[in-house]
Amino acid sequence: MSMSNEQTKRDSWQHFLLRAAREISLSEPQYSKINERYSQLQKILSASDNPLLAEAHIFVQGSIRLQTTIKPVSGAFADMNTIDADAIIWLPHAQGVDANEVLEAIEARFKEGSRVQEDIQPLRRGIRIVYADESPGFHIDVTPARAINGNVEENGEGKLEVPDRVTGWKASSPIPYSNWLQAASTQQIVAMDSLALNKSECIFEAATQDPLPTYQDYLDQDPLRATIKLLKRHRDEWAIRTKNEDFRPISAVITTLATHAYLDVVQESKSKPLRPLDAILEIVRRMPQYIKYQANDYLVCNPKDNGENFAEKWNRPLEGERYRQAFYAWHLSASMSVALGLESFDSANDFAKEVKENFGMGLTFITEVNNEIPANWTMPGRLNGTTRNTISIGAIFGGTTASESSQASVKPVERLG
Repeated sequence: MSMSNEQTKRDSWQHFLLRAAREISLSEPQYSKINERYSQLQKILSASDNPLLAEAHIFVQGSIRLQTTIKPVSGAFADMNTIDADAIIWLPHAQGVDANEVLEAIEARFKEGSRVQEDIQPLRRGIRIVYADESPGFHIDVTPARAINGNVEENGEGKLEVPDRVTGWKASSPIPYSNWLQAASTQQIVAMDSLALNKSECIFEAATQDPLPTYQDYLDQDPLRATIKLLKRHRDEWAIRTKNEDFRPISAVITTLATHAYLDVVQESKSKPLRPLDAILEIVRRMPQYIKYQANDYLVCNPKDNGENFAEKWNRPLEGERYRQAFYAWHLSASMSVALGLESFDSANDFAKEVKENFGMGLTFITEVNNEIPANWTMPGRLNGTTRNTISIGAIFGGTTASESSQASVKPVERLG
């Protein structure tokens, strides 16, 4: 049974999005370089003679741990032009210690032990090590942490708290959060049949360190992680275009809302099977539904630690509204962008312009994807029936495709009034 032009167009766009998610993923050399630099953190900590830093354990967190890191936007300013990696330093001897004392100890150790061109940058809840000599550049944000009272688990497991230069200790549970996302990603959407294109006298215990996920684990993307990567790339392009770099939605908010939506889509697919494209569209559409509003505060909490609100900036007295407005404006744009390929643009260049503007991918990538889909499928973003076959015939005989010629005489709708 042959598929309609509309069906092939949907499958073409589905393949495009999944290929785009892989295209914006880090290359293996980039991933290896981050791993190399990350492994040096343990050596720097182990050389410390500060008892506060003894027996520290380092583990990766954020997008590297979640396997949702993407390449930076070429030509962007500041941190948007670098790859972001995050590490937690679990300190078993930080109980009862002031937050700023911990931050000062971490900053002093890495200022002394790091051999990088850029100065160590203090952050509100840690430090940033910038590796500007790499191309693209990247940075590692290092955040110290300790177990909350009553948490007897080791090496960063369970609920933690991190030091904040303004408010003291703040709740954070990175390992339970990443375990939640990993468990969610293993749940399978019931899919319709579709083509799969797929120095001291004192002696202290040395620091220990967890390895990064393997590159292949990072690259092997499930529908959830593919969607998150696409949304993050769109977020960056949107923020630059609209000059919302300082207020753009943070990755933790995007990831949390998308994962909640994914879990619901998985459940509903058991009674109504979905194509991967339809799942992506539905995940994006539903995201705002999982934002909570309680006691005059907006909440997008770590599902494993209600004390950790990823949307805390939304509640700031002066600039909170800017963060909220930015999220909803971005989400509206993202909802339309993930459906771009289902529209019928007047020309290939018009479609390519929209793809470049929203996902940062040029005509070369679009051509590569079009050459991967069957020659008789409608290409994404084109009029139904515009295939590689019809374009080839048009080029040979000097005419237009049937679909394009049928539209050629249609005049644009005049504005009423």
